[in-house]
Amino acid sequence: MAILTSASVENGTNASSTSVPWLYDLTVDDTTFVMTSSFIIFTMQTGFGLLESGCVSLKNEVNIMMKNVVDVVFGGLTYWAFGFGLSFGRSHMSLPFIGIGDFLVDPGTGDHMGPVFAAFLFQLSFATTATTIVSGAMAERCNFKAYCLFSMLNTVVYCIPAGWVWGEHGFLYKLGVVDIAGSGPVHLVGGTSALVATAMLGPRLGRYDNGLDPMPLGSPTNALMGLFMLWWGWLAFNSGSTFGISGHKWKYSARAAVVTMNSSFGGGFVGLVHSYFLRKGTFDIMDLINGVLGSLVSVTAGCYLYRPWEAVVVGAIGGAIACLMMPLWDRMRIDDPVGATSVHGCAGLWGVLAVGIFALDPKLLNTTRGRSGVLHGGGWYLLSVQALAALCYITWSATVTFIILWIVNKIIPLRMKAHDELLGADLTEHLIRHQGVGVSRVLSALINQQSNEHQIVSLQNITVVGRNTEDQIGEHNSTPFSAEDIQEQSCCSCLNAGSSTPETLSLRFELRLNVAR
Repeated sequence: MAILTSASVENGTNASSTSVPWLYDLTVDDTTFVMTSSFIIFTMQTGFGLLESGCVSLKNEVNIMMKNVVDVVFGGLTYWAFGFGLSFGRSHMSLPFIGIGDFLVDPGTGDHMGPVFAAFLFQLSFATTATTIVSGAMAERCNFKAYCLFSMLNTVVYCIPAGWVWGEHGFLYKLGVVDIAGSGPVHLVGGTSALVATAMLGPRLGRYDNGLDPMPLGSPTNALMGLFMLWWGWLAFNSGSTFGISGHKWKYSARAAVVTMNSSFGGGFVGLVHSYFLRKGTFDIMDLINGVLGSLVSVTAGCYLYRPWEAVVVGAIGGAIACLMMPLWDRMRIDDPVGATSVHGCAGLWGVLAVGIFALDPKLLNTTRGRSGVLHGGGWYLLSVQALAALCYITWSATVTFIILWIVNKIIPLRMKAHDELLGADLTEHLIRHQGVGVSRVLSALINQQSNEHQIVSLQNITVVGRNTEDQIGEHNSTPFSAEDIQEQSCCSCLNAGSSTPETLSLRFELRLNVAR
């Protein structure tokens, strides 16, 4: 967001309001522009939902969409209650580390009600995005109830760093750190949280049993549609962060849109080239998606501080980072189904640092306070404070996310039970039955966990059970399960055997894992 000049404010009903920060220094046209941008940014939740549901298996696609809804409901509630105040509170009690005041946002008519509400909506769209980043990394094995609790508490992870760089009380703001639209407080913070959450949850059942190759996408079309929705929303994300169109702001809003698009061209190009050479002439969907998204994350911090050609370079580097980091995390057994850690965390880190290298003083706005990046003769100060900011974001996010997840795990186990994970969260959490969904290679890992006093159950010991049985637990023959048998019987057969509570479904499935004597 742009750093603008504060203005005086008339006396209002909120006792903590003695001046209006740049955040509320909006004309009528500015307010309309900010609200419109907020509405468009909110549609990015659709993009995240489609992308994430496309990346997971079919038996979990509804569950991941539900988590995106939860991010808005619970994350939005807590952001209204205390998150916005911790970021932008105007009380005299505010500290360089944390804002105080403006909790339960409800400004009076004399307290610049319109600009305050518009600013809250805009910041709310950012806050829900930061939490949604984490949901994809935790997909397919996180307990839904535990995630709901985490979504409420995760507001703290985002709102305090946002205050550091955008609130006038913040110590990074006073140091001159620049982050127009959130490469740091949104994406780097969210990506770091995703890394911690993924490491604490562990990989999905069987994820690395047969090598490091990615698991099949549940719906590649949904994933690509999600990319387009995010692409669209990103224009409002970055262009809207001029926070208005009055004065000279409209000029830089237009520039932000062009710079944003140019960066995505660079990232998409790198994604396609990377896939072509790595996949021996074929084009992988996730390489393209991560290339484009990595470039968009990278350009966000300095979206109107770059020249168009510089945006292509920044985006290309960001896209390359996102594509190259995905397999690296897999080698470390960090199972991130949607690549949130690579796209938002690693490319977000590059985006924060890129400002210190490529940024050009906008002259007509006070965004950089007269400073430029290293390549434009601005010296090393801007790059130094950007690096400091990145270190603060990573340290804060990793520490607080770990503490929150540790507490949540003590209350509600984070990890789904093995049988629930095998059957899929759509069934066990939401009682949604899919026809013909497969359990993939996770079955092998689950079977190897089953044992009795005499022997360990192996895949070869599993025999075919009758389909659509009601009165019998299955009639054996000597034929081992085929892939098709596993896919159909794991879910569909046990559903037809009586009641459909998650507990009985898991029990029935366990009974069907018959040990060959």
